[in-house]
Amino acid sequence: PKRIVPVGPAISWDVENPQSPSLQLCFNPQKWNQLLRLEEKKLRLQHELLHLLFNHPFLTDRFHYSHLYDLACDWIIQRFQLDPTHSFTGFPPETLGLAHSTPPVQVASYYNSLENFWLEQMQSPRPHPSLQKIKSYQDSAASRSHSHWHQRIAKLGQAEKDILMAGIDLLLLNTLERVGSAAIAHWPNALRLLLEGRQPHYKVVVNWRRVLRLFVGRHKRTQIKNTLRRPSKRYGTTPGIRIHKQQKLLVALDTSASIQAPQFDDFFAEIHHLWKLGASIHIVECDTSIHRDYPYQGRPPGFVKGRGGSAFDPPIRWANEVFQPDAILYFTDGDAPKMRVKSRFPLIWLLSAPQSDKWQQDQGVSIELS
Repeated sequence: PKRIVPVGPAISWDVENPQSPSLQLCFNPQKWNQLLRLEEKKLRLQHELLHLLFNHPFLTDRFHYSHLYDLACDWIIQRFQLDPTHSFTGFPPETLGLAHSTPPVQVASYYNSLENFWLEQMQSPRPHPSLQKIKSYQDSAASRSHSHWHQRIAKLGQAEKDILMAGIDLLLLNTLERVGSAAIAHWPNALRLLLEGRQPHYKVVVNWRRVLRLFVGRHKRTQIKNTLRRPSKRYGTTPGIRIHKQQKLLVALDTSASIQAPQFDDFFAEIHHLWKLGASIHIVECDTSIHRDYPYQGRPPGFVKGRGGSAFDPPIRWANEVFQPDAILYFTDGDAPKMRVKSRFPLIWLLSAPQSDKWQQDQGVSIELS
């Protein structure tokens, strides 16, 4: 979310509503329009986004001197921006003898050296010339753009910060999933690994049972029947009418060797729930071909036939030509060639394993059973 402000730097991070905080990008139109070149605007925006990627606005309370923290953060960002020759700080870390063979990505790596230098030089009768540069940075626009970090964000509780950081990670991962890993292949290794490394920790967990029930619920048929037991509510006459809900589901089981028994158990527990709600369920067991089909009667099969390779076309073809269900639920690990048969009925894939590069299907909706 973006908030227009009349004062302050061109863009900066802040939080709205401390009672229920949400992160916002503050935007000062007057200062922003003073950046005449498009490349300048890109650099400024990228600079702030990189701060967000490194969680810099949320770590301020771990360091004593705010201006030294800001300087350390800006030095780290300097490595990854579009134009490395452009400096927001006005001087590089090498000026203070803080060069690293491998420039760090952790703020403490720069900050600790900066703090030692600052304290020594402030007490020295003949301070190093670079001390004046640090003081100049302290009063610069670059440092002022971080003021909300220390004045507003730092006052949040750790739980509130964790929620905000988790939300940011979710946005980052959703974006990465949308554009693909190839879109960041040219990024510096340290930056790419930082972003990709967050996936195991903040992967979105989907309640697959709820998604499945919503999907099934959307594909019900209704039939109106006359009934002598209940008079019409509108006219008080008999016969009345009764709405009878019908549902005919086809459950296709991938019985290839890669599916494990515990995964079948979880899946059939949910199938049993749908059956108890009144759905008519028919099961098809298939690896590269259909081995058997039968109606579900309240008990999962004691064993399944197949355990060979995988092909998704046979059950879909059988549904199209013979069974004609209201919807198809396909339980699989996803490792099979792309379907050549087009399903005439709503299709949902229930994946027993995380989707990988092997997933090739472009029909239906897929969810992971996790």
